[in-house]
Amino acid sequence: INLLVKFYAPDAGTICLDGYDLADCDTHELRQNIGLVLQSNHIFSGTISENIRYGDMNATDEDIIVAAKKASIHEQIINLAEGYESTAKSLSGGQQQRIALARMFLKDPPIVFLDEPTASLDAIASQQVKKSLDLIKKDRTVIMVSHNIAQIIDADDLVVIEDGRVVETGTHEALYEKHGKYFEIFSAMSDSLNLDKISQTLNG
Repeated sequence: INLLVKFYAPDAGTICLDGYDLADCDTHELRQNIGLVLQSNHIFSGTISENIRYGDMNATDEDIIVAAKKASIHEQIINLAEGYESTAKSLSGGQQQRIALARMFLKDPPIVFLDEPTASLDAIASQQVKKSLDLIKKDRTVIMVSHNIAQIIDADDLVVIEDGRVVETGTHEALYEKHGKYFEIFSAMSDSLNLDKISQTLNG
């Protein structure tokens, strides 16, 4: 992701966007068209409203509320004593993650990079963030980095990286049938989550 947003330049080879070398692209313009949601997002010491508005400094209060609703955080904000004027730093990790998502919805970029967006969240917070991520994925290019297969299982294209190298690419179905590295990871996840027991419970 650092390479894709030009924080670093590649030592070899090229990275292209729609066939154009990123090295030849205006860095400011590139970043204006990219949204980032990371494991730990930068939350400022100001209000919730100010933190969301950072996605678009010209946004109205109504725009901010719409973005917060898409990020599944509006209801929790209005239940705070000072609502949108509450200090953003006082929010939990899961709530701060959804503030970052609201900021993303407000910016509405055509390209989004997600780096382990639910890694530090509990199951309920992860579920709420996943609903927002499903909305984010519509009508834009999304690149998600994740160790959690449940987050990426519906991707148009999966890229399996091991020791810094691409070892497999394809859809979930194709890679599962291949019985390679992806199959190994998927099977390990299934065992660790005890999916058989979960399935019996849900179907019972």
